[in-house]
Amino acid sequence: MKQSTFRNLIRLFAFVVLAAPLVPVTAGPARQAILGDWQLQIDVDGQQMPSILSLSKDSDGQLRGEWISFFGISELREIKYEARELSFAMTIRLGEDDVVTKFAGSVKRGELTGTFSNNLGEYAARGKRIKRVPMAAGTWQTKLKMGDREFDADLIIKSDAKGKLSAEWKSQYGEHEVTNVQFKPGKLTFDRKSRFGDRQWDSSFEGTLKGHTLTGTIKSDRGEIKLEGKRLGAPVIGQWELEVKSDSWTRKQLLRVLPDLSARYGAISIDKVSLEGKNVTFKTSIEYDYQTYDISFAGQIKGRKLTGEITSSMGAAEVTGRKRRPTRAGQKAPRIEKTPRKPDVIYLPTPPKVVDKMLELAQVKKDDLLYDLGCGDGRIVVTAAERYGCKAVGYELRRGRVKASLENVEKHNVGHLVTVEQKDIFTLDLSKANVITLYLLPELNVRLIPQLEKLKPGSRIVSHDFDMKGVKPDKVVEVTIKDDWDQHTVYLWTTPLKKTKAKE
Repeated sequence: MKQSTFRNLIRLFAFVVLAAPLVPVTAGPARQAILGDWQLQIDVDGQQMPSILSLSKDSDGQLRGEWISFFGISELREIKYEARELSFAMTIRLGEDDVVTKFAGSVKRGELTGTFSNNLGEYAARGKRIKRVPMAAGTWQTKLKMGDREFDADLIIKSDAKGKLSAEWKSQYGEHEVTNVQFKPGKLTFDRKSRFGDRQWDSSFEGTLKGHTLTGTIKSDRGEIKLEGKRLGAPVIGQWELEVKSDSWTRKQLLRVLPDLSARYGAISIDKVSLEGKNVTFKTSIEYDYQTYDISFAGQIKGRKLTGEITSSMGAAEVTGRKRRPTRAGQKAPRIEKTPRKPDVIYLPTPPKVVDKMLELAQVKKDDLLYDLGCGDGRIVVTAAERYGCKAVGYELRRGRVKASLENVEKHNVGHLVTVEQKDIFTLDLSKANVITLYLLPELNVRLIPQLEKLKPGSRIVSHDFDMKGVKPDKVVEVTIKDDWDQHTVYLWTTPLKKTKAKE
Protein backbone atom coordinates (compact mmCIF):
# COMPACT_ATOMS: atom_id res chain seq x y z
CA MET A 1 0.00 0.00 0.00
CA LYS A 2 1.44 3.40 -1.00
CA GLN A 3 1.59 6.63 0.99
CA SER A 4 -1.53 8.03 -0.66
CA THR A 5 -3.52 5.01 0.51
CA PHE A 6 -2.13 5.35 4.03
CA ARG A 7 -3.06 9.03 3.97
CA ASN A 8 -6.65 8.07 3.17
CA LEU A 9 -6.59 5.63 6.08
CA ILE A 10 -5.40 8.38 8.39
CA ARG A 11 -8.15 10.70 7.16
CA LEU A 12 -10.73 7.98 7.74
CA PHE A 13 -9.49 7.31 11.26
CA ALA A 14 -9.18 11.01 12.03
CA PHE A 15 -12.87 11.39 11.17
CA VAL A 16 -13.83 8.38 13.26
CA VAL A 17 -11.85 9.67 16.22
CA LEU A 18 -13.51 13.07 15.95
CA ALA A 19 -16.61 11.35 17.25
CA ALA A 20 -14.50 10.04 20.11
CA PRO A 21 -11.80 11.44 22.38
CA LEU A 22 -8.83 12.26 20.19
CA VAL A 23 -7.87 11.57 22.48
CA PRO A 24 12.30 0.31 30.92
CA VAL A 25 17.05 -1.67 30.63
CA THR A 26 18.32 0.09 33.87
CA ALA A 27 18.49 3.79 33.15
CA GLY A 28 21.83 5.43 33.85
CA PRO A 29 22.55 9.10 33.11
CA ALA A 30 22.49 8.55 29.34
CA ARG A 31 19.19 6.69 29.40
CA GLN A 32 17.61 9.30 31.66
CA ALA A 33 17.88 11.69 28.70
CA ILE A 34 15.20 9.80 26.79
CA LEU A 35 12.62 9.66 29.60
CA GLY A 36 9.52 11.85 29.45
CA ASP A 37 6.92 12.82 26.84
CA TRP A 38 7.92 13.72 23.29
CA GLN A 39 5.64 15.65 20.91
CA LEU A 40 6.20 14.13 17.46
CA GLN A 41 5.01 15.18 14.03
CA ILE A 42 4.89 12.37 11.48
CA ASP A 43 5.06 13.32 7.82
CA VAL A 44 2.42 11.41 5.86
CA ASP A 45 2.32 12.55 2.26
CA GLY A 46 2.99 16.15 3.25
CA GLN A 47 0.47 16.18 6.10
CA GLN A 48 1.75 16.41 9.70
CA MET A 49 0.16 13.83 11.98
CA PRO A 50 0.64 14.70 15.69
CA SER A 51 1.47 12.02 18.24
CA ILE A 52 2.93 11.63 21.72
CA LEU A 53 5.77 9.26 22.58
CA SER A 54 5.81 8.65 26.34
CA LEU A 55 8.81 6.87 27.91
CA SER A 56 9.34 6.00 31.57
CA LYS A 57 10.88 3.34 33.82
CA ASP A 58 9.09 0.48 35.50
CA SER A 59 9.76 -0.66 39.08
CA ASP A 60 12.76 -2.71 37.93
CA GLY A 61 14.35 0.19 36.06
CA GLN A 62 13.41 -1.14 32.62
CA LEU A 63 12.22 1.17 29.83
CA ARG A 64 8.51 1.15 29.11
CA GLY A 65 6.46 3.34 26.82
CA GLU A 66 3.29 4.24 24.94
CA TRP A 67 2.55 5.83 21.59
CA ILE A 68 -0.56 8.03 21.69
CA SER A 69 -2.12 9.18 18.44
CA PHE A 70 -5.30 9.26 16.33
CA PHE A 71 -5.32 5.49 16.55
CA GLY A 72 -5.46 5.39 20.35
CA ILE A 73 -2.89 4.05 22.80
CA SER A 74 -0.30 1.54 21.60
CA GLU A 75 2.04 -0.11 24.09
CA LEU A 76 5.69 -0.20 23.03
CA ARG A 77 7.82 -3.35 23.07
CA GLU A 78 11.44 -4.22 22.26
CA ILE A 79 12.53 -0.78 23.47
CA LYS A 80 16.25 -0.12 23.15
CA TYR A 81 18.20 3.06 23.85
CA GLU A 82 21.96 3.06 23.56
CA ALA A 83 24.43 5.74 22.45
CA ARG A 84 21.50 8.12 21.79
CA GLU A 85 19.91 5.63 19.37
CA LEU A 86 16.26 4.69 20.11
CA SER A 87 14.25 1.84 18.62
CA PHE A 88 10.98 0.11 19.48
CA ALA A 89 8.08 -1.81 17.98
CA MET A 90 4.31 -1.57 18.43
CA THR A 91 1.06 -2.79 16.92
CA ILE A 92 -1.55 -0.35 15.59
CA ARG A 93 -5.13 -1.41 14.98
CA LEU A 94 -6.38 -0.18 11.58
CA GLY A 95 -9.97 -1.29 11.02
CA GLU A 96 -9.88 -5.08 11.24
CA ASP A 97 -6.12 -5.29 10.74
CA ASP A 98 -3.20 -5.17 13.17
CA VAL A 99 -0.28 -3.28 11.64
CA VAL A 100 3.14 -3.96 13.16
CA THR A 101 5.15 -0.74 13.12
CA LYS A 102 8.80 -0.18 14.01
CA PHE A 103 10.67 2.99 14.85
CA ALA A 104 14.38 3.75 14.59
CA GLY A 105 15.83 7.14 15.41
CA SER A 106 18.23 9.21 17.48
CA VAL A 107 18.37 12.11 19.92
CA LYS A 108 20.60 15.04 19.03
CA ARG A 109 20.63 18.51 20.57
CA GLY A 110 17.37 17.78 22.39
CA GLU A 111 15.50 16.74 19.24
CA LEU A 112 14.24 13.25 18.43
CA THR A 113 14.25 12.29 14.75
CA GLY A 114 13.64 8.98 13.08
CA THR A 115 11.48 6.84 10.83
CA PHE A 116 8.34 4.78 11.40
CA SER A 117 8.10 1.81 9.05
CA ASN A 118 5.50 -0.87 8.37
CA ASN A 119 4.05 -2.73 5.41
CA LEU A 120 2.34 0.51 4.32
CA GLY A 121 5.56 2.46 3.89
CA GLU A 122 8.07 4.64 5.74
CA TYR A 123 7.28 7.93 7.45
CA ALA A 124 9.70 10.50 8.82
CA ALA A 125 9.12 11.82 12.35
CA ARG A 126 10.58 14.74 14.24
CA GLY A 127 9.86 16.12 17.67
CA LYS A 128 10.96 17.59 20.99
CA ARG A 129 10.46 16.73 24.60
CA ILE A 130 7.37 18.29 26.16
CA LYS A 131 8.26 20.56 29.04
CA ARG A 132 6.70 19.29 32.25
CA VAL A 133 4.26 21.54 34.07
CA PRO A 134 5.63 21.94 37.62
CA MET A 135 3.42 20.56 40.39
CA ALA A 136 3.31 24.05 41.93
CA ALA A 137 1.43 25.40 38.91
CA GLY A 138 -2.30 26.00 39.10
CA THR A 139 -4.79 27.98 41.13
CA TRP A 140 -4.50 27.62 44.90
CA GLN A 141 -7.53 28.63 46.93
CA THR A 142 -6.02 29.73 50.22
CA LYS A 143 -7.09 30.71 53.72
CA LEU A 144 -4.89 33.04 55.75
CA LYS A 145 -5.09 33.04 59.53
CA MET A 146 -3.97 36.06 61.52
CA GLY A 147 -5.01 35.80 65.14
CA ASP A 148 -8.76 35.17 65.22
CA ARG A 149 -9.28 36.51 61.72
CA GLU A 150 -9.37 34.56 58.45
CA PHE A 151 -8.98 35.86 54.89
CA ASP A 152 -9.46 34.17 51.52
CA ALA A 153 -7.16 34.69 48.55
CA ASP A 154 -6.25 32.95 45.29
CA LEU A 155 -2.63 32.26 44.45
CA ILE A 156 -2.30 31.62 40.70
CA ILE A 157 1.02 30.10 39.65
CA LYS A 158 1.97 29.87 35.98
CA SER A 159 4.88 28.27 34.14
CA ASP A 160 6.28 29.59 30.86
CA ALA A 161 7.75 27.57 27.98
CA LYS A 162 11.14 27.41 29.73
CA GLY A 163 9.65 26.29 33.04
CA LYS A 164 10.08 29.65 34.79
CA LEU A 165 7.38 30.33 37.37
CA SER A 166 5.38 33.50 37.91
CA ALA A 167 2.41 34.16 40.17
CA GLU A 168 -0.56 36.44 40.87
CA TRP A 169 -2.17 37.10 44.23
CA LYS A 170 -5.89 37.87 44.03
CA SER A 171 -7.61 39.16 47.14
CA GLN A 172 -10.40 41.59 47.96
CA TYR A 173 -8.00 43.33 50.31
CA GLY A 174 -5.27 45.50 48.83
CA GLU A 175 -2.99 45.11 45.84
CA HIS A 176 -0.19 42.56 45.74
CA GLU A 177 2.77 41.80 43.50
CA VAL A 178 4.43 38.36 43.68
CA THR A 179 8.03 37.91 42.53
CA ASN A 180 10.92 35.42 42.76
CA VAL A 181 8.72 32.31 42.70
CA GLN A 182 10.87 29.24 43.35
CA PHE A 183 9.80 25.61 43.54
CA LYS A 184 11.88 22.61 44.47
CA PRO A 185 10.25 19.25 45.13
CA GLY A 186 7.95 19.79 48.09
CA LYS A 187 9.04 23.40 48.80
CA LEU A 188 7.55 26.65 47.46
CA THR A 189 8.88 30.17 48.17
CA PHE A 190 8.13 33.64 46.83
CA ASP A 191 8.36 37.33 47.72
CA ARG A 192 5.39 39.67 47.87
CA LYS A 193 4.83 43.43 47.87
CA SER A 194 1.51 44.53 49.35
CA ARG A 195 -0.26 47.91 49.25
CA PHE A 196 -3.30 49.10 51.20
CA GLY A 197 -3.97 52.71 50.33
CA ASP A 198 -0.87 54.62 51.36
CA ARG A 199 0.61 51.72 53.30
CA GLN A 200 3.10 49.37 51.66
CA TRP A 201 5.26 46.53 52.97
CA ASP A 202 7.28 43.51 51.85
CA SER A 203 6.75 39.92 52.90
CA SER A 204 8.01 36.46 51.98
CA PHE A 205 6.39 33.04 51.85
CA GLU A 206 7.88 29.65 52.58
CA GLY A 207 5.74 26.54 52.46
CA THR A 208 5.32 22.88 51.76
CA LEU A 209 3.44 21.40 48.83
CA LYS A 210 2.14 17.87 49.25
CA GLY A 211 -0.11 16.53 46.53
CA HIS A 212 -2.88 19.11 46.16
CA THR A 213 -2.34 20.78 49.55
CA LEU A 214 -0.19 23.84 50.28
CA THR A 215 0.73 24.96 53.80
CA GLY A 216 3.18 27.59 54.97
CA THR A 217 3.83 30.98 56.54
CA ILE A 218 3.94 34.55 55.21
CA LYS A 219 6.49 36.58 57.18
CA SER A 220 6.98 40.35 57.36
CA ASP A 221 7.97 42.95 59.93
CA ARG A 222 4.28 43.04 60.87
CA GLY A 223 4.35 39.41 62.04
CA GLU A 224 3.46 35.99 60.64
CA ILE A 225 0.37 34.77 58.80
CA LYS A 226 -0.42 31.06 58.44
CA LEU A 227 -1.53 29.92 55.01
CA GLU A 228 -3.46 26.79 54.03
CA GLY A 229 -4.41 26.12 50.42
CA LYS A 230 -6.14 23.59 48.19
CA ARG A 231 -5.55 23.23 44.47
CA LEU A 232 -8.51 24.15 42.26
CA GLY A 233 -9.72 21.19 40.18
CA ALA A 234 -7.64 18.60 42.05
CA PRO A 235 -10.02 15.61 41.49
CA VAL A 236 -9.68 15.77 37.70
CA ILE A 237 -5.89 16.21 37.55
CA GLY A 238 -4.03 13.08 36.41
CA GLN A 239 -4.09 10.52 33.61
CA TRP A 240 -7.42 9.02 32.54
CA GLU A 241 -7.66 5.86 30.46
CA LEU A 242 -10.75 6.38 28.35
CA GLU A 243 -12.93 3.86 26.57
CA VAL A 244 -14.83 5.50 23.74
CA LYS A 245 -17.84 3.68 22.38
CA SER A 246 -20.04 4.41 19.38
CA ASP A 247 -22.71 2.22 17.81
CA SER A 248 -20.14 0.45 15.65
CA TRP A 249 -16.76 0.49 17.45
CA THR A 250 -14.90 0.82 20.74
CA ARG A 251 -11.52 2.50 21.15
CA LYS A 252 -9.18 3.39 24.03
CA GLN A 253 -7.61 6.83 24.45
CA LEU A 254 -5.74 8.85 27.06
CA LEU A 255 -6.71 12.15 28.66
CA ARG A 256 -3.91 13.75 30.68
CA VAL A 257 -4.97 16.71 32.85
CA LEU A 258 -2.01 18.76 34.12
CA PRO A 259 -1.68 20.67 37.43
CA ASP A 260 -2.69 24.00 35.83
CA LEU A 261 -5.77 22.29 34.28
CA SER A 262 -4.38 22.44 30.78
CA ALA A 263 -4.51 18.99 29.19
CA ARG A 264 -3.61 16.68 26.35
CA TYR A 265 -6.39 14.76 24.74
CA GLY A 266 -4.69 11.99 22.83
CA ALA A 267 -2.02 14.08 21.06
CA ILE A 268 -4.08 17.29 21.00
CA SER A 269 -3.65 20.20 23.41
CA ILE A 270 -6.49 21.56 25.54
CA ASP A 271 -6.23 25.06 27.00
CA LYS A 272 -8.35 24.34 30.06
CA VAL A 273 -10.44 21.60 31.63
CA SER A 274 -13.26 22.94 33.81
CA LEU A 275 -14.51 21.21 36.95
CA GLU A 276 -17.63 22.56 38.66
CA GLY A 277 -18.85 20.28 41.40
CA LYS A 278 -18.78 16.89 39.70
CA ASN A 279 -19.21 18.25 36.17
CA VAL A 280 -16.22 18.10 33.82
CA THR A 281 -16.11 19.96 30.49
CA PHE A 282 -13.55 20.94 27.90
CA LYS A 283 -13.32 22.09 24.30
CA THR A 284 -10.58 21.68 21.75
CA SER A 285 -10.08 21.46 18.01
CA ILE A 286 -7.95 19.71 15.44
CA GLU A 287 -6.72 20.91 12.10
CA TYR A 288 -6.48 18.25 9.44
CA ASP A 289 -6.38 18.37 5.66
CA TYR A 290 -6.66 22.18 5.82
CA GLN A 291 -9.88 22.06 7.85
CA THR A 292 -10.63 22.73 11.52
CA TYR A 293 -12.86 20.38 13.53
CA ASP A 294 -14.27 21.42 16.91
CA ILE A 295 -14.57 18.85 19.69
CA SER A 296 -16.28 19.15 23.09
CA PHE A 297 -16.69 16.91 26.12
CA ALA A 298 -19.23 17.02 28.95
CA GLY A 299 -19.34 14.49 31.75
CA GLN A 300 -19.15 13.73 35.44
CA ILE A 301 -16.45 12.59 37.79
CA LYS A 302 -17.06 10.19 40.67
CA GLY A 303 -13.95 9.27 42.59
CA ARG A 304 -11.59 7.71 40.08
CA LYS A 305 -14.27 7.23 37.40
CA LEU A 306 -15.16 9.60 34.57
CA THR A 307 -18.25 9.24 32.36
CA GLY A 308 -19.69 11.47 29.68
CA GLU A 309 -20.09 12.16 25.99
CA ILE A 310 -17.74 13.53 23.36
CA THR A 311 -19.28 15.42 20.45
CA SER A 312 -18.06 16.91 17.19
CA SER A 313 -19.38 17.74 13.76
CA MET A 314 -19.09 14.02 12.99
CA GLY A 315 -21.40 12.85 15.78
CA ALA A 316 -21.20 11.70 19.39
CA ALA A 317 -19.75 8.83 21.39
CA GLU A 318 -20.08 7.55 24.95
CA VAL A 319 -17.00 7.86 27.16
CA THR A 320 -16.09 5.96 30.32
CA GLY A 321 -12.75 6.40 32.02
CA ARG A 322 -10.69 5.40 35.00
CA LYS A 323 -7.85 7.41 36.53
CA ARG A 324 -4.43 5.80 36.48
CA ARG A 325 -2.62 5.56 39.78
CA PRO A 326 0.72 7.37 39.81
CA THR A 327 3.78 5.27 40.60
CA ARG A 328 5.52 6.80 43.58
CA ALA A 329 9.28 7.17 43.50
CA GLY A 330 10.90 4.01 44.74
CA GLN A 331 7.61 2.11 44.76
CA LYS A 332 7.84 -1.35 43.24
CA ALA A 333 5.06 -3.39 41.76
CA PRO A 334 4.46 -6.57 43.75
CA ARG A 335 6.26 -9.56 42.34
CA ILE A 336 4.17 -12.72 42.40
CA GLU A 337 6.17 -15.92 42.62
CA LYS A 338 5.04 -19.50 42.29
CA THR A 339 3.31 -20.77 45.41
CA PRO A 340 6.35 -21.57 47.61
CA ARG A 341 4.77 -24.48 49.53
CA LYS A 342 1.53 -26.38 49.89
CA PRO A 343 -1.11 -24.14 51.55
CA ASP A 344 -2.36 -25.16 55.01
CA VAL A 345 -6.06 -24.79 54.12
CA ILE A 346 -8.26 -24.85 51.04
CA TYR A 347 -9.65 -21.50 49.89
CA LEU A 348 -13.19 -20.74 51.05
CA PRO A 349 -14.41 -17.14 50.78
CA THR A 350 -15.96 -15.43 53.80
CA PRO A 351 -19.56 -14.31 53.02
CA PRO A 352 -19.97 -10.52 52.84
CA LYS A 353 -22.36 -10.47 55.79
CA VAL A 354 -19.75 -12.25 57.91
CA VAL A 355 -17.03 -9.84 56.72
CA ASP A 356 -19.23 -6.96 57.88
CA LYS A 357 -19.74 -8.55 61.30
CA MET A 358 -16.03 -9.27 61.74
CA LEU A 359 -15.10 -5.64 61.08
CA GLU A 360 -17.97 -4.37 63.23
CA LEU A 361 -16.97 -6.63 66.13
CA ALA A 362 -13.35 -5.48 65.82
CA GLN A 363 -14.57 -1.85 65.97
CA VAL A 364 -12.34 -0.90 63.05
CA LYS A 365 -11.46 2.81 62.89
CA LYS A 366 -9.82 5.02 60.28
CA ASP A 367 -6.46 5.12 62.09
CA ASP A 368 -6.25 1.31 62.42
CA LEU A 369 -3.82 -0.93 60.55
CA LEU A 370 -5.49 -4.22 59.66
CA TYR A 371 -3.70 -7.44 58.66
CA ASP A 372 -5.72 -10.22 57.00
CA LEU A 373 -3.81 -13.49 57.30
CA GLY A 374 -4.74 -15.58 54.27
CA CYS A 375 -6.57 -12.84 52.37
CA GLY A 376 -7.96 -15.01 49.54
CA ASP A 377 -9.55 -12.60 47.05
CA GLY A 378 -8.89 -9.57 49.24
CA ARG A 379 -12.51 -8.97 50.21
CA ILE A 380 -11.77 -8.21 53.88
CA VAL A 381 -8.98 -5.68 53.25
CA VAL A 382 -10.97 -4.03 50.45
CA THR A 383 -14.11 -3.75 52.60
CA ALA A 384 -12.13 -2.36 55.55
CA ALA A 385 -10.55 0.32 53.35
CA GLU A 386 -13.78 1.25 51.57
CA ARG A 387 -16.02 1.34 54.64
CA TYR A 388 -13.70 2.60 57.36
CA GLY A 389 -10.92 4.33 55.42
CA CYS A 390 -8.21 2.42 57.27
CA LYS A 391 -4.97 1.01 55.93
CA ALA A 392 -4.93 -2.74 55.41
CA VAL A 393 -2.46 -5.43 54.33
CA GLY A 394 -3.48 -8.79 52.94
CA TYR A 395 -1.06 -11.72 53.22
CA GLU A 396 -1.52 -14.73 50.98
CA LEU A 397 0.56 -17.73 49.94
CA ARG A 398 -1.21 -18.83 46.77
CA ARG A 399 -0.08 -17.19 43.55
CA GLY A 400 -3.57 -17.15 42.02
CA ARG A 401 -5.15 -15.69 45.15
CA VAL A 402 -2.57 -12.89 45.27
CA LYS A 403 -3.48 -11.96 41.69
CA ALA A 404 -7.20 -12.06 42.53
CA SER A 405 -6.65 -9.80 45.55
CA LEU A 406 -4.66 -7.27 43.52
CA GLU A 407 -7.41 -7.20 40.87
CA ASN A 408 -10.01 -6.64 43.60
CA VAL A 409 -7.98 -3.78 45.07
CA GLU A 410 -7.68 -2.15 41.64
CA LYS A 411 -11.37 -2.67 40.86
CA HIS A 412 -12.43 -0.85 44.04
CA ASN A 413 -9.81 1.93 43.76
CA VAL A 414 -8.34 1.36 47.24
CA GLY A 415 -4.71 0.92 46.22
CA HIS A 416 -3.75 4.00 48.24
CA LEU A 417 -4.88 2.17 51.40
CA VAL A 418 -4.43 -1.53 50.67
CA THR A 419 -1.29 -3.60 50.09
CA VAL A 420 -1.22 -7.29 49.17
CA GLU A 421 1.91 -9.36 49.83
CA GLN A 422 2.77 -12.95 48.99
CA LYS A 423 4.18 -14.22 52.30
CA ASP A 424 4.00 -17.14 54.68
CA ILE A 425 1.88 -15.87 57.58
CA PHE A 426 3.86 -17.91 60.14
CA THR A 427 7.00 -15.86 59.39
CA LEU A 428 5.39 -12.44 59.86
CA ASP A 429 6.01 -9.76 62.44
CA LEU A 430 2.46 -8.74 63.37
CA SER A 431 3.41 -6.12 65.98
CA LYS A 432 2.55 -3.08 63.82
CA ALA A 433 -1.07 -4.13 63.31
CA ASN A 434 -3.90 -3.45 65.73
CA VAL A 435 -6.56 -5.52 63.94
CA ILE A 436 -6.00 -9.11 62.74
CA THR A 437 -8.58 -11.08 60.73
CA LEU A 438 -8.48 -14.86 60.31
CA TYR A 439 -10.28 -17.70 58.53
CA LEU A 440 -7.99 -20.59 59.40
CA LEU A 441 -8.32 -23.95 61.12
CA PRO A 442 -8.21 -24.02 64.98
CA GLU A 443 -4.75 -25.60 65.09
CA LEU A 444 -3.39 -22.86 62.81
CA ASN A 445 -4.88 -20.18 65.06
CA VAL A 446 -3.05 -21.80 67.98
CA ARG A 447 0.16 -21.89 65.99
CA LEU A 448 -0.11 -18.08 65.56
CA ILE A 449 -0.36 -17.38 69.32
CA PRO A 450 3.35 -16.51 69.79
CA GLN A 451 3.06 -13.91 67.02
CA LEU A 452 -0.28 -12.57 68.27
CA GLU A 453 1.12 -12.09 71.77
CA LYS A 454 3.46 -9.42 70.37
CA LEU A 455 0.55 -7.19 69.34
CA LYS A 456 0.11 -3.88 71.16
CA PRO A 457 -2.33 -3.88 74.12
CA GLY A 458 -5.88 -3.27 72.95
CA SER A 459 -5.38 -4.89 69.53
CA ARG A 460 -8.32 -6.92 68.22
CA ILE A 461 -8.28 -10.36 66.61
CA VAL A 462 -11.38 -11.70 64.85
CA SER A 463 -11.80 -15.20 63.41
CA HIS A 464 -14.46 -16.62 61.14
CA ASP A 465 -15.85 -19.96 62.38
CA PHE A 466 -12.77 -21.23 64.25
CA ASP A 467 -11.68 -20.58 67.83
CA MET A 468 -8.23 -20.56 69.43
CA LYS A 469 -7.73 -23.34 71.97
CA GLY A 470 -6.17 -22.13 75.21
CA VAL A 471 -7.23 -18.49 74.74
CA LYS A 472 -10.57 -17.17 76.02
CA PRO A 473 -12.52 -15.04 73.52
CA ASP A 474 -13.99 -11.71 74.60
CA LYS A 475 -17.06 -12.19 72.43
CA VAL A 476 -18.64 -14.92 70.33
CA VAL A 477 -21.33 -13.88 67.83
CA GLU A 478 -23.52 -16.02 65.58
CA VAL A 479 -24.33 -14.79 62.07
CA THR A 480 -27.24 -16.26 60.15
CA ILE A 481 -27.37 -15.80 56.39
CA LYS A 482 -30.62 -16.28 54.52
CA ASP A 483 -30.63 -19.35 52.24
CA ASP A 484 -27.36 -20.55 53.83
CA TRP A 485 -27.39 -24.03 55.35
CA ASP A 486 -25.23 -23.19 58.35
CA GLN A 487 -24.81 -20.45 60.87
CA HIS A 488 -21.47 -18.71 60.98
CA THR A 489 -19.56 -17.87 64.14
CA VAL A 490 -17.29 -14.87 64.70
CA TYR A 491 -14.79 -14.88 67.58
CA LEU A 492 -13.20 -11.76 69.07
CA TRP A 493 -10.07 -11.61 71.22
CA THR A 494 -8.33 -8.49 72.50
CA THR A 495 -4.73 -8.23 73.64
CA PRO A 496 -3.19 -9.11 75.96
CA LEU A 497 -4.61 -12.57 75.27
CA LYS A 498 -6.43 -14.25 78.15
CA LYS A 499 -4.92 -17.70 78.52
CA THR A 500 -7.09 -20.46 79.99
CA LYS A 501 -6.03 -23.32 82.22
CA ALA A 502 -5.77 -26.80 80.72
CA LYS A 503 -9.00 -28.04 82.37
CA GLU A 504 -10.88 -25.12 80.85
